[in-house]
Amino acid sequence: MLCCCAVTLTVAGCGGSDAKKSTTAATSTPAQTTTTAAVKPIANPYTAKPKPVAHPGAKIDHLIIRDVKKGTGTEIHAGDTGIFDFIGSNYITGKPLDSAWHRKKGPFETAVDHGVVIDGWWQGIPGMRVGGRRQLIVPPSLGFNNTGNPAVEGITSYFDVVLLGVKPAQPAGVGGGAAGASGATAGG
Repeated sequence: MLCCCAVTLTVAGCGGSDAKKSTTAATSTPAQTTTTAAVKPIANPYTAKPKPVAHPGAKIDHLIIRDVKKGTGTEIHAGDTGIFDFIGSNYITGKPLDSAWHRKKGPFETAVDHGVVIDGWWQGIPGMRVGGRRQLIVPPSLGFNNTGNPAVEGITSYFDVVLLGVKPAQPAGVGGGAAGASGATAGG
């Protein structure tokens, strides 16, 4: 099992060598001050943690997106920061990779942006709404290809994801960049 959600989903070492790194610098001038509203995520309504299933011999060459339940809250877009509960596994073997499902230290929070998370998340998460549950089957080309990590190298991965909250990205030049969250609400 991988030791950290960030290791599983972040681009560091994942995907092709052309993946750009996302950096954000917050700047403040005396004339401009930005306050960031806290987003209180909803509670995950699913009490039972999904159990990964093996699919021996499956050949997946494109991203598969299945909505288990459509949410009714705020919609997440590429570039926004999402608050998630998820499980990740090797789709072929069923072996668990990582999980943030009802973990004690809280849900997983990350920007859903190219170069920040694996391309399978960057392409498969936008459009979800808070309260929704989505399953992603991610081929190696959009996930863990050329990682140098033999535990995940070239695998087809499966994610069962619940969106608990959204921090919308701010337009460039507003409050210091795209990573801020002003006036965001978790429920919409």
